[in-house]
Amino acid sequence: MSSETDSFRPLASVVFLGIPGFADKPVTEQVRLRIQVMSAVAAAAIQLNESDRIILDTADGAAIVVLGNPPAALQAAQRALDTAVDVALGAAINHGPVRLAADERNDSLLIGDGIDAAVSIAGFVRPGQLLVSRSFHDALAEHTPALAEKFHRASTITDAHHRAHELFTLDVVASRAQTRRRVALAAFACVGILALGIGARYALQSLVESRQPAFLVFDIRPQGEIFVDGVMKGRAPAVTRLQVAAGTHTIEVRNGKFPSFVIEVDLSPGEQLQVKHSFTAPATQKRRGVLERLKFWR
Repeated sequence: MSSETDSFRPLASVVFLGIPGFADKPVTEQVRLRIQVMSAVAAAAIQLNESDRIILDTADGAAIVVLGNPPAALQAAQRALDTAVDVALGAAINHGPVRLAADERNDSLLIGDGIDAAVSIAGFVRPGQLLVSRSFHDALAEHTPALAEKFHRASTITDAHHRAHELFTLDVVASRAQTRRRVALAAFACVGILALGIGARYALQSLVESRQPAFLVFDIRPQGEIFVDGVMKGRAPAVTRLQVAAGTHTIEVRNGKFPSFVIEVDLSPGEQLQVKHSFTAPATQKRRGVLERLKFWR
């Protein structure tokens, strides 16, 4: 990986969403809970610009990396908790550096203390709780002091690497207000089900699933500029995975030495699609590429 990529260390707010005790639950229960977590993630990310956030899968939930906007990260976490009325979801937020790195297969990974500390804090979150680190609290106070004033110091914990983390949570008034919102949402859902029957429940589930994003996984050799619907999204191989809205998109990969590789895709909500192309083929093979559908992620 280039030195330019290695030195790219932006500060980001990392929202970690997880279910305490997820690994101890039966496999069938884990499948049901993961669908609900992904619905909460979709609700959390719906107001975030695609260019300003990255969604990562984790063993017991998901992480949303929000670049340069602590208030937006906080609002995303609150939307996720408000949406997850039927699942014991918890949220942790940290603010710190992240960067791209390569694993043993030379695939790109997003790593850094911003992510590591968020994962450590998440291990201390209770169901329905929102915990934020000192670094996030300070970043929020610098950006929007009124939001930071709603938090109070909760505790100081020590993670498995013997690092101390000072944690904050919402004050009592804000917590009660959040609880009232959840109760109201749950009551509204119950009334809707009683009034409209099973059909309404399926309609609501279809609406949530339709808002799930789709994913493009790139395997471009040796390199190329990636465009989605005419907008440049990055350069391969540094960029290997992009999140896009479900639906029809035009994917173009450019390498100045060769003809562009262009394909049209129609993505379902939650689908993951792999785009493979090599620019080392002879120039007469103008648009040779492989489009391989992977498993559906739902």
